[in-house]
Amino acid sequence: MQHPELLEMLADAGGSVSFGWADPGVFYARFSHTLSARTGKAFAARLNSTARIGKRFKYFADAYALESYDLLARSAFVRVVNEHRRLFEQIHILAWQDGEVSPALLSALGQPVSVTHDPIEFEARLLGAAPRARTVLAAKPDSPHRTRWPLRR
Repeated sequence: MQHPELLEMLADAGGSVSFGWADPGVFYARFSHTLSARTGKAFAARLNSTARIGKRFKYFADAYALESYDLLARSAFVRVVNEHRRLFEQIHILAWQDGEVSPALLSALGQPVSVTHDPIEFEARLLGAAPRARTVLAAKPDSPHRTRWPLRR
């Protein structure tokens, strides 16, 4: 079931990923700092569970605050997308400030994929697909609408 009012967070000492339904049919993920193999694999497992529902959805990945990521984390994500590609109606990526999305990653994800370095463009696309996203994403960390799943070393 899709719950647009809930965002979850996975975190470790290096970084975090917040994710959830921004609106029905629109799955959102925000990555910050360093995405470790452990956090990335845990996120991929959650995304895989979401995809197993079997309903098509739009995926928005906000990597603007990402500084680095482990290649095992990226591989875990690519495996989920490849396994369930027919369910990913669209993939939108806001690239990190100082980095480029590798051509190998874009090729592995398939089409359609849109990548931007412009947060305003990304937000416009997100709000066009998910009008309630602004409210969902504005939830405070201590809000009952967000749960935190810290990963221990």
